[in-house]
Amino acid sequence: MEYPGVFCTEHLIYLVVSLLLTFFSLWALRRFVTDKKKERAILRAAGIILLICISVNRVSVTAAQIREDPAVYGWINLIPYTFCGFASLATAIAAIFGRDDNPAYHFLVWFGLAGGAASVVYPDFLFEQTFWDLRSFSGLVHHSVLLWICLFILITGRIRPVMKKYYFYPAGFVLMMLLGFFEIYVLGFPSAMNIDSPLLSSLPVLTSWYSLFILTSLLVLAVYLVCGSLSAKRRASADNV
Repeated sequence: MEYPGVFCTEHLIYLVVSLLLTFFSLWALRRFVTDKKKERAILRAAGIILLICISVNRVSVTAAQIREDPAVYGWINLIPYTFCGFASLATAIAAIFGRDDNPAYHFLVWFGLAGGAASVVYPDFLFEQTFWDLRSFSGLVHHSVLLWICLFILITGRIRPVMKKYYFYPAGFVLMMLLGFFEIYVLGFPSAMNIDSPLLSSLPVLTSWYSLFILTSLLVLAVYLVCGSLSAKRRASADNV
């Protein structure tokens, strides 16, 4: 069977509609919703939607794996074993139950922002599945909702990127990788968190998990340094007034 691949007609339509909905919904919420309690309720509702989306995706993916190879896969594989699967589940829980500027956000927001955007723009699973396969469609939707939540947290100021909280990013990445090693060597998963393979075979070194750890940690560090510098300048300007 021939699969459509990335940038097929359905994917391009989805990409345009998704990005437009994301932009205009965030713009409208930013413009017309200023009450913090209402913002919190919206974030919690988005978290519930993301939890539903990632649950549907995990069930559809796991059910297909069990049908294809019941000797290797079981319902234990419902536990997310991909970067974005983990990020979506953790972000949903943090959005529903977490407080503002909680430590998890300092990892999940930046990782989810990059992973959500990359997967919506370049969903490589379309090389192996049709667009309307429930695994594909639910995968696109949960990445889109993940991206939306991360942007919402940023534009509503629910995270403060200060240097004393930067270490939550590398710590979160390490915890995610420890889960991956646990899934492989204890639970017997055939693969997890791209430990045994790069994200893109065409860029094996740059997209290996350890390269991603180094590169993303440095990028987030740069963001926190810039934000810290801007905050210091604003404080200095306020003191001089």
